[in-house]
Amino acid sequence: MRRFSGIFVLTTLLFAAGAVVFFTKAAALPYKVAYPVLLLGLSTFLLRRKELYLIGLAFLLSAAGDVMGARHWFIPQMAFFALAHVAYIRWFLPRARRTPRIGSLAVVIPLLVFLFVVIVPRAPFPAECIGVAVYGLVIAGMLYSVLQYDGACAVGFRCAALLFVFSDAAIAWNRFVGPVPAHTWVVMITYYLAQYLFFRFALTTAASPAEAES
Repeated sequence: MRRFSGIFVLTTLLFAAGAVVFFTKAAALPYKVAYPVLLLGLSTFLLRRKELYLIGLAFLLSAAGDVMGARHWFIPQMAFFALAHVAYIRWFLPRARRTPRIGSLAVVIPLLVFLFVVIVPRAPFPAECIGVAVYGLVIAGMLYSVLQYDGACAVGFRCAALLFVFSDAAIAWNRFVGPVPAHTWVVMITYYLAQYLFFRFALTTAASPAEAES
């Protein structure tokens, strides 16, 4: 338990420092957008808990997506983030309630309507249109699996998933519909907070077994 706490505190401090570096224009570091989430991935694997490997993989794939985004490679960016969401789905779905909740459907169905009515028709190229549609379905699947999740820290995980979807919706709106005020701040603060909450509550779910073993 003490080891978990030490890794959590150190990771939190370094994650916050990485976020500050990203928002500091004077810090001209290559791919600095990926540093905070890459750190979450490395820290998760450092815990050496098999039940957290999929969460750690989701962080590493997200960091790869951040690198693609920094290079303005939109389709590879979507591909890596889609794989990250698949990792999240693989973690949450086995722990999820099988019977659909009305609340889950009430959130996911409007999201899909927004995707296919507002966003996908505005994609300028067929490849981008297909990519956006596929990515939207995957992130909707991630959100549904989290909303159906019945385990520990369910409320916290749901907040993380909703923040992630909000961040991506802001990206999509800014790219295909119209400018989002303070776009970078809106997208990145919600994205970083979402990933940190996934990390925070994943560690909480693993801490009890760790305490029992110590």
